[in-house]
Amino acid sequence: MRKLLVTGDFDIDKAVFPDSIELIHIRRPIDERQILEVLPDVHDYILGGPEYLSAELIEAATRLENIVVMGTGTSSFVDVQCVTDKGIKLANTPNLNVQAVAEFTLAMILLCSARVFESAESVRAGNAWIQTPRRSLLNLKVGFVGMGSIAGEVAYQLHMRGSENMCYWSRNRKESLEKSLGLQYTSLGDLVNTVDVLCIHLSGCAETFNLIDESVLARASTELMILNLSNPKIICPRALKTYLNRNTDAFCFIDGYYSEWVDNKGQHDDPYGLLSLPAKKLVVTSHLAAQEEVTVKNIFLQAVKTLHGVSGR
Repeated sequence: MRKLLVTGDFDIDKAVFPDSIELIHIRRPIDERQILEVLPDVHDYILGGPEYLSAELIEAATRLENIVVMGTGTSSFVDVQCVTDKGIKLANTPNLNVQAVAEFTLAMILLCSARVFESAESVRAGNAWIQTPRRSLLNLKVGFVGMGSIAGEVAYQLHMRGSENMCYWSRNRKESLEKSLGLQYTSLGDLVNTVDVLCIHLSGCAETFNLIDESVLARASTELMILNLSNPKIICPRALKTYLNRNTDAFCFIDGYYSEWVDNKGQHDDPYGLLSLPAKKLVVTSHLAAQEEVTVKNIFLQAVKTLHGVSGR
C-alpha cells in the first residue's frame, strides 16, 4: 500500500483517494521531527503546510517518489537541487491562487493606507487614538514590481474601479496590458520614487533576490507604502530596515518573512531586527494571501490530479 503525506490546515475528503492509498494528514506541522517520524515510509507528498522540505528531510525520505507543492514557488518550500539529485519528481499547482491573492492585495492596500494595524496596536497600548483620513483607492498612485497573472488581476480590479494612475516595472514589458489598463512602464528607480503604493508580485529566484536593495530604496519616496506579496527575499532586509528607520512615514507589509516556520523565533530572536519595529512601520503575516477556502480546496484537488499525472497512476 502506498503512503501519501498531506500537510495543510484544511479538510480532506478521503473519498478522493482509492483504498490502495494510506493517507497521512498533518494539519499543522509543528516541527521537522513530526514530519520526520512518518517521512521514511512515504511514497507521495502533497505539501500544503508551512514546512520547508530540507536536504535533511529529503535524505530521510528513502521511499519518496513524488512531491507536489500546493502553490507556485517550489523553491520556497523544497530544496529543489537535493530533490533533483535524488531523482524525486517535483511539481506545483500554478495560477490557481490569482483571484485570492489579488483580493487579499486590494484588502491590504485599504487596511494599510487606513493605518488599521497601527490603530489596533495603539488602542491596545492605550497611547493613541488614530483617526487620520485615508486616501481612496482611486486617489492612490499604485506601482507594481512584476506584471504576471496576479499583478495583472490587481491592476484590472483597480482599473474597473476607475483607477487611472498605475505604473509598473517588469523584466518583460506587457504592452497589451499597458493599452487595455492604462499602465505606464517605467524603471524600477523611478517607480519607487513616484508611487504611493508599491505592490510586489514577482517570482522569487536567484535573479530577483535582493532586487530591491540599498540603491533602489535610496531613491524611494519617503512616504512609500510597500506591500510584498512575493518572496520576502526580493527585498534586502538590511536595506529595508535602514529605509524604514530613516523615513518616518514609510511602511512595509510582508506576507511571509525571512525566517519562517520553526526558524521564526519572534521579535526577541530576530537576526534581521525587523520584527521589533512598531506596526506603524512594519506588519508581517504568515502567508495568508492565498488561504481562501475555495481556492485552497481547488488547489488541493489540482495537486491530487497532478500527483496522479507525475506518478503515472
